[in-house]
Formats: sequence, structure tokens, C-alpha cells
Amino acid sequence: MTYLKKALLTSLLAACFGLLGACAEKQSSEVSSNETTVSSKKEDGDMIRLRINGTEFHVVLEKNSAVKKLQEILPDTFSMNDLHQNEKYYDLSQKLPTNAQRVGMIEAGDVMLYGNSTLVIFYHSFETSYSYTRIGRIKNEGNLADQLGNGALKVERIH
Repeated sequence: MTYLKKALLTSLLAACFGLLGACAEKQSSEVSSNETTVSSKKEDGDMIRLRINGTEFHVVLEKNSAVKKLQEILPDTFSMNDLHQNEKYYDLSQKLPTNAQRVGMIEAGDVMLYGNSTLVIFYHSFETSYSYTRIGRIKNEGNLADQLGNGALKVERIH
């Protein structure tokens, strides 16, 4: 009888550990799944995708009140005009909160707010004495001058 009890107890313990392992594995996969969802949402919140001249660009966003308001009001499609052969700009329909600072150096790919209602994408790097509120930076800028071309262009916001 002692042998039977030991065998039964060993079998029960093995079954319990097996069940616990399966539960832990399931819980671990649920946590991983939730973490993926959270990071996807976080990435979406910190980035805007734009299609310009058929090319998709990812704008990594700053964390400020101007960006928050911009995400609420930016239309699905809009046109940007060229200025000084180094930037594209779009006049927004509403004013945004600002935190303008003298940036000193503009880098190709910088996305800024000029004043309180002009969205600017720079496609050349240069020094400046102007003040801007930082909106973000194009992540995959490549050669923006070639990609954005001359003159006005149509921009589509990708959701």
C-alpha cells in the first residue's frame, strides 16, 4: 500500500506541475501578446505615417502639446508648397500651442511648426536664426530633396 501511495502521489505531483507549467506558459504568451499590443499603440502614438509622391515616410513625433493638437486636426490629405528650395510648408486650419526655440541648425527630415499654424518639412540641412516648435523627424529621410521634388506636392496621412 505504501508503494501505491507513493506512486499515486508522484503521479499527482507530476500532473500538477504539468498543469502549472501549461498555465504559466499561457499567461506568459498572454503577457507577450499584451506587450506587443501596447508597444504597437505606443509606436502609433509617437509616429505619423505620410505618403508623399508615392513614398511612405514615418515621422517620429516629439512629446509636446503642439504634436497632440496636430494629431487631432491634421487632415487625411493636404498640399504642401515649396519655399526657398529647402522646405515644404502647409498652413494649418487651426492654431497650435507653441514652444518655439532657436534651433540653430535645421537637418533634412526635420518637421517643425513655424509660428503657430505653419507645418514645415525641411529637405535640406542649413543653419538658421529662426525659431520653431519641434514636431518630429522623418525617420527614413534618404535623399529628401530628390523624393519631395520641386513645387507643390500632395500629402496623404496613412492611418
